[in-house]
Amino acid sequence: MAIRVGAGQSAQNEYERRLRSWRTASRRRFLLGLPVVLAVAALLEWWVGWHTTGVPLYGHVSALAVIVAWCGSFATPQHVKAWRSGAEGERKTARILAPLARRGAVILHDRAIPGRKANLDHLAIGDWGIAYVDTKNWQVRDARVAVSKDGRTLWYGRYAQNKTVDTVKGEARSAAAALRRHVIVDVQPIIAVQGARVGRRGSLVFDGVTIVEARLLARHLRRQRKAFLPLPVAEIGRLADEVLPPKQ
Repeated sequence: MAIRVGAGQSAQNEYERRLRSWRTASRRRFLLGLPVVLAVAALLEWWVGWHTTGVPLYGHVSALAVIVAWCGSFATPQHVKAWRSGAEGERKTARILAPLARRGAVILHDRAIPGRKANLDHLAIGDWGIAYVDTKNWQVRDARVAVSKDGRTLWYGRYAQNKTVDTVKGEARSAAAALRRHVIVDVQPIIAVQGARVGRRGSLVFDGVTIVEARLLARHLRRQRKAFLPLPVAEIGRLADEVLPPKQ
């Protein structure tokens, strides 16, 4: 059983909202800055090409370089593109989880947490119990997810991810708290990594959170011990669908 709501939709919506805002600000900056840039380019062309070197071509090249550099500042910033990347990662994870739904699991995507701004990327309910899966689309070239030798830090390449782990644990606790108003259950936190390699075998556990390469996620869930659930999977799925509604 699968209750279908588009995976990554809230991240996609946020990307589109930020992109519109950035484009509006960029158009304003372009219109205000164009006269200034052209004036600077013209002055530089005169200074380099005629006043300093006496070679007009050098002046033309310098002026063109100024204009090209200024136009390059209008490239879509990373803080905007990151939301699109996140949405793409969530959609990939949704496709990986889809076969579990055909075997009777309930897969929910992009769910709101009552009283919090954060959303739940995926909930996977099956024989393994209830898993909250947070997708990370980590695409830095050759970066690997690993635990430091002292066991205190989770690293993605050169980026420490302890705060990410804490956030995922908090979201899993919030989901469990919302569900426990109706039925006593636990929610296990999982980070599904798109792109980067995880540990030596594709998965590891850090501070109570399982971090697994997304391509191995379905297998990881299927291999878990059968968990005790107070209600059938389908009923818990319907309850979760009501208690944790789609993110608006």
